[in-house]
Amino acid sequence: MTFNRKLLQRLGIILASSTLILTACATPSQTEKTGSVATTETVSETSLDIAAANDAELAKETAAGKEVEMYDTERPKTEDYSKVNQNQAKYVFMFIGDGMGVTPVTAAENYLGFTRTNAGEVFPDRMNFTEMPVVGLKTQFDCHSFIPDSASTATAFATGIKTQTNTVGLSGDFSKAADSVAEKAKRAGKSVGILSTVTLNHATPAAYYANEESRNSYYEIGAQMAETNFDYFAGGSLKHRTGKEKDQKDLFDIMKDNGYTIVETAADAEKIDKNSEKVYWVAEELQDDGAMTYAIDKTEQSQSFSDMVAKGIEVMEDNPAGFFMMAESGKIDWAEHANDGVTTMEEVIDFQESIQVAIDFYNEHPDDTLIVVTADHATGGFTIGNESTGYETYFDLLTNQKGSQTAFNDIVTSELEKNPNMTFEEFAPKIEEFFGLILDADAPTEMITNAEEEDYLKVQADNRLRCSKEEYEALKVAFEESKKDSADQNTNYGGYIPVSITATRIINKKAGLAWTTTDHSGDKVPVYAMGSGAYMFDGEFDDTDIAIRVGDAMGFNGKVTGPTDGGETESLKPTGVGLAAPES
Repeated sequence: MTFNRKLLQRLGIILASSTLILTACATPSQTEKTGSVATTETVSETSLDIAAANDAELAKETAAGKEVEMYDTERPKTEDYSKVNQNQAKYVFMFIGDGMGVTPVTAAENYLGFTRTNAGEVFPDRMNFTEMPVVGLKTQFDCHSFIPDSASTATAFATGIKTQTNTVGLSGDFSKAADSVAEKAKRAGKSVGILSTVTLNHATPAAYYANEESRNSYYEIGAQMAETNFDYFAGGSLKHRTGKEKDQKDLFDIMKDNGYTIVETAADAEKIDKNSEKVYWVAEELQDDGAMTYAIDKTEQSQSFSDMVAKGIEVMEDNPAGFFMMAESGKIDWAEHANDGVTTMEEVIDFQESIQVAIDFYNEHPDDTLIVVTADHATGGFTIGNESTGYETYFDLLTNQKGSQTAFNDIVTSELEKNPNMTFEEFAPKIEEFFGLILDADAPTEMITNAEEEDYLKVQADNRLRCSKEEYEALKVAFEESKKDSADQNTNYGGYIPVSITATRIINKKAGLAWTTTDHSGDKVPVYAMGSGAYMFDGEFDDTDIAIRVGDAMGFNGKVTGPTDGGETESLKPTGVGLAAPES
């Protein structure tokens, strides 16, 4: 056996040498077609014939006689890890796309690419955050459910502690308060900014400063916001400013009593600068019970979330200790709850403009800036693809929608207030104008046989905005349902104005999108990162690990963990798993 092994080794050396000689003697015609690969080299240690592997003529022999297109060897093979370092993060941006799972990001990239930047071409336009060098995946179950809400998930990634659904800043059994990375940052001497496109006492921003058993304790949460001493708040207004019964002191006055300047006009917003202290910038234009206006409904005069991020940097960057900023795009989630695809995608696209402000800041401070982008959970059971469109998508159809479902709600409400007995036939033109749908009471039915499908698809392709008989009837039923008191409406509409959500579902269906719920879904969600300590967000981990790793990047856990330190060797249960809420 020893002799045979030696013989084989000698044969291997001879064959490898022969390959090198033959390759060196190859004519240009044998090697020119192999692209940029150095075809005159082989790896003798493994006897690889690289020239043969990349020879288009040899590939043709097993390609049914066709010319072969070889892949592009010049494409990048790794991410740009020059944008990752293990320095302590002086400046930290935490961007939360509420409800922004994988699908809304993918859909936004496809929609943007197909309808604008690469018009008509099946080529997406990448979001700036999906281009970040580190991409991870996190779980987001809470103590109560595998399909959590924003309160429990925000508590997890803000404090590192699992809690119950609907709870902010408390342990799962409500016995202890949870301490957020924002509060740690403030105590450590950093400036802190909390921004959201929805109300600032809503679940996600609240988890960074409040401790309440119920996320719906808006007044109590707002009062705690006033006591944070955080440097900068911006975005929407405050929900229940004077309490649920409207009989308590205005939260804005409580903010002022605690030294905050409330800015509510565009003119006053321009006066905010690096010398401003304890500022709360409330968007001048509000929608949806105090939230900022949907991107799809904005005008050129509307204030942008990206401007608010930029202003926050201006207010806080002079602090020698740096800053921590959490910025939430909360209405991605709201649009998904409403099953409104194009509004969802426009929110994601708008969100990346805010993230770009942070990326620009990183480019000026690459050695000590960390940017993390993630979501709390997925929403709506949003998918790209449905049985009516098969493997096709028609994103261009969505450009016919004139605004958000919320904007259409205003039209429905206004028309029914003017004429409570309005018929569907009288209202139908409003649907056609707003969504671009074509309504015909005598439209063909979708109920066809396999034999009839080809002819039906040809008719459909003639104008994909034409509604079928079933879609027409669904809108008609929904319109009549919209006339009822909300308590008496069918639960299939998820609490939304029936004709509005039916219209968005129909145009989404025609575009190739689909929804399974008006609630959340239990998908894992991605995490994107770049900068100081960004390597910690690679791989799969729990949402509580976000807070722990962000704190680590800022140096709160001692020496900043290096890329080869503290590696995961086993899966551990996060703090709070298994805790039951007290009986009510």
